[in-house]
Amino acid sequence: MQEFKHWKEFINRVLIGSGKFENPKTEFKGDAEIETFKSTEQSSLTEIKVGYLKDNLLIYLQIFNPTVPGYNKYVEGEYFYQHDFSEDDKSYGSPALEFNEQNRNGILSILESGLKGKEVQFVKNNIILKSKLYNTESHPDFSYSYNFTKRGFWNKIFGQKIDKMDGIEKREIELSTIFSGIKNVLQQRI
Repeated sequence: MQEFKHWKEFINRVLIGSGKFENPKTEFKGDAEIETFKSTEQSSLTEIKVGYLKDNLLIYLQIFNPTVPGYNKYVEGEYFYQHDFSEDDKSYGSPALEFNEQNRNGILSILESGLKGKEVQFVKNNIILKSKLYNTESHPDFSYSYNFTKRGFWNKIFGQKIDKMDGIEKREIELSTIFSGIKNVLQQRI
């Protein structure tokens, strides 16, 4: 079994060791150290941003790709909480994940399984006006809607619905095409 001392070592080993991501670029924002990993595939625009806090805490691991702006909006404000991978019914707890076996296995599971669901985009003149994000397996009809137009509040409420406008093209993007996961990076689970 491999021993890791902290989140940064673990995440780097998984992402870079997979051969699917380059060495990260690092920046600091307030108390957070942020690493951005770019895909090694020439045609891929996928990036993974990982935020670390002092005391060896993981605050987020977010997957971004400009072809799915709805999904990007969804993950933009998502953070980990102390009990996210807890097996009991504890509430969220404090922000960020401690570096322990249970949390490492949870993060490894996310990275191995990749993204699930789809984004349905409503496009006119090659510009995405709206998207609906379907990413829950337990409720496949539930979606999050994101409007990317500059229309005012009243126009959004009482104006013509984007889905019904002339010249609208509907695109569906399976999120697994953005990030399908990383297989067999560590010979055994941590």
